[in-house]
Amino acid sequence: MLLLAAAPALVGTAASADPYQIFARARQVWTAQRYPDYMTYTVAVDVIEKGVEKTRHYHLAFDSVSGKIAVNPVSDEEVATPADPTGINFHLQPKRAFHTLYDKRVGNPGEAVDYLGVPMIAPTYSFGMASPGTDSEPPGSDALVAQIRKEFNDPTPAAKTQAAVTDPHVRTIASVTSYVRRYTITLAGIDSVQGSDCYHLLLQPNRDPQKLRLREVWVDTQTFETRQLVSAGNFTGSRVPWRITFGDLNGEQYITSETALATVGVGDHHYERATISFEAIAEAPRPTRPLSFFVTKEAMLAEPDADTPSKQ
Repeated sequence: MLLLAAAPALVGTAASADPYQIFARARQVWTAQRYPDYMTYTVAVDVIEKGVEKTRHYHLAFDSVSGKIAVNPVSDEEVATPADPTGINFHLQPKRAFHTLYDKRVGNPGEAVDYLGVPMIAPTYSFGMASPGTDSEPPGSDALVAQIRKEFNDPTPAAKTQAAVTDPHVRTIASVTSYVRRYTITLAGIDSVQGSDCYHLLLQPNRDPQKLRLREVWVDTQTFETRQLVSAGNFTGSRVPWRITFGDLNGEQYITSETALATVGVGDHHYERATISFEAIAEAPRPTRPLSFFVTKEAMLAEPDADTPSKQ
């Protein structure tokens, strides 16, 4: 991974730092990630319902070349204690050799087989922080910062606008800048996250708040890695805010956990706490004939596409 040295203009107090340049550098770190072609990992789904803590562990694989995720929809806990299908709308339907269609409903009365759904998620998801096409820009380049300023609504300084006027007899009273605006970014201060000093950025969407979910981002002041963020909605069909933490593994950024900051409702179930954790992430050889499973959309827990709004 490309580690970016801290630029002098960014180091110091929150008052002297430029939030748009900080965000640009954080995005550049994301686009410099080089993940293994194929990896395996475990997703732990931990919830508390009516004061009772319950956990499910699922085994997954991710092909970073194709972007495909494979998951065994039967959790370790189900293998140890098979669920009684009576009354919870759970069935298995053989489809063809080496393939099984799983339709495991969640959120029905009684004990849910999968509390939040079968996880079809990867630890490399960036929550919109990665920006395609910017990894060719050199660290701290003016072009990259200009792109971030334009995209995230940093107004053109009045001095630059005045300098652009060709007629010296025309006085500029006010300037209006029109961009396709996404967020306005401000710097709240410098916080300690995971033992590192981090720039605390606040992002206010200027349109489509259901699509533009970033609300807070903590960026390491030395490496510009993203240590933590808050997303206003997470997973397809949810508007509950989630806190996401990131860690390093072999020099790359991975999600370590995703925690709901409010009660999560799934059908008739209401979880006072819900946390998704990524465990045992490891590079693995791509199987020549992988065992595949098809999980119906209704039973799936998946991250939304960048332009897909939350529905609830």
